[in-house]
Formats: sequence, structure tokens, C-alpha cells
Amino acid sequence: MKKREFVLYDLTEHNRIIEEIIKELNAFEYYFDIKLILTEALTNAYKHGNKNDNKKPIYLRYFYNNKNLTFEIEDSGSNHKNITIPDEISDKNLLNTFGRGLFLIKSMADNVESKGNMLVIQKYLN
Repeated sequence: MKKREFVLYDLTEHNRIIEEIIKELNAFEYYFDIKLILTEALTNAYKHGNKNDNKKPIYLRYFYNNKNLTFEIEDSGSNHKNITIPDEISDKNLLNTFGRGLFLIKSMADNVESKGNMLVIQKYLN
């Protein structure tokens, strides 16, 4: 099993880290999905969880067993409520400032769960 943890304090290095993860996993076939999933999840963690505070860490972990890829994105926010991930975005909600990123993550992933201030995302790689 491959596993790794990254710690970010803002979004300045997230693109480099995502590229590094894709390369480490040799997951170029899933480049778009992984890039979108992690970009949205890290942006949400920074903006909504950490309230744009670059002194608070965001933990990005991955676990990969040659089939199942699991990401954990954990922010340092104090809001430990489980969030609702929308199943669809209606035309009237399309321009809302919340929910759209989570909807995109759910659309690209095989399973998404909110556990307190952590988002657990699974993607099955063939």
C-alpha cells in the first residue's frame, strides 16, 4: 500500500502537490478527475474550513492499494458538523457560493463522506 501526507497552509503549492501525487501513483489516466477532486476539496478546506487563515494547516493524505485510492482532506476549522453533499445542482442554485464544489467532487469520485472537519474521497482506479 502506498500512503503519504502533505501539510498545506494556503493554496500556493496545491497544484504542485497534486501533480506530484498523480506522478507518484502513475495515475495519468485519471489526471482530470484527481486534479478536479483535489482542487475543489483543498479550496473548500482553505476557504470554508480554515476561513482563509494561512496559519491553520490543511492535511492531505492519500492511501492507494493498486485499485482503491482514498484521499483525506482535513482542515483546522472549528465547525465539526457533517456537511450535506448535494446530489444535484438546480438552475436556481447554480450560482450559489457553496455546494457546487462538493457536487463536482461527488460527480468525479466513487464515494464521498464528510466526517467532522475531514472529507474522505474514494476513487477506484482500474
